[in-house]
Amino acid sequence: MAAGALILPAPAAAQDVCTPTINSCGCTITTPGSYKIGLAIDSAQGLTPAGACIEVLASYVILDGAKNTVTGPGGDSPTGIGIWVHRNSHDDFLGFRGATLSGWDVGLLIQGRQIVADDVTANDNGTAGVELKRADSIELTNATAESNLNYGIWLKQTTSSEVSNSKTESNGNVGLYLGCADIGPTGAGCPNGPNSRFNYLYTGNISSNKNYGVALDLATGSTIVTNQTPGGGTNGKDDLYDANSSCGTNKWFGDASTATNNQPGGCIK
Repeated sequence: MAAGALILPAPAAAQDVCTPTINSCGCTITTPGSYKIGLAIDSAQGLTPAGACIEVLASYVILDGAKNTVTGPGGDSPTGIGIWVHRNSHDDFLGFRGATLSGWDVGLLIQGRQIVADDVTANDNGTAGVELKRADSIELTNATAESNLNYGIWLKQTTSSEVSNSKTESNGNVGLYLGCADIGPTGAGCPNGPNSRFNYLYTGNISSNKNYGVALDLATGSTIVTNQTPGGGTNGKDDLYDANSSCGTNKWFGDASTATNNQPGGCIK
């Protein structure tokens, strides 16, 4: 090479754009439209540069899971994200139809707003089966999140969202958690704000989690929890937990007469 020649850095890897039928991991949805997972796909096929199987950067997207599997590397400390809906995305519909996301650090990560996600199964992941992170106005319906290492479903700094008819059983920490700590409720708010608020939770089965069935950390506000808790005392610590004094502005309703909780004053009903 001639002296003084300019050495340029290698160009960044090109971002693979998802086609309407997605038959392998490692692509990003960048334009509105209808998409379908056409086959069982897995991390061995490649990931996006950010480490996800499928990323959604566009709004007005319909994604059909078509009952397929989206499988990560698995192991004792799973890595990567199965499906990741980014912060600027809005008005997307994820109709999983029972599709299973497993073997990831987070099976389904939603950071957008006005997103509907229905009938997803997120089992055997690491940090969470499903995580709503700084999301707004999300409808998560008919989700099953079982046997994840930490949380089944995690709402972190998320507002005005609804989780309904969820099934969160046999998770390594908490079935359904609102808060910012990655170790479960610590009795503290989010260090950098904002805290989760104005959410509606309609719980389904929450049994056999290592610590708590449903846990709300300090400063979660105006969260409505409607309990459908069959039996009671089936989680390692409490079935129902609210770190706020007298539940703060949170409201608990439903038939939880046999469920254990940490509020002797009776604000969890």
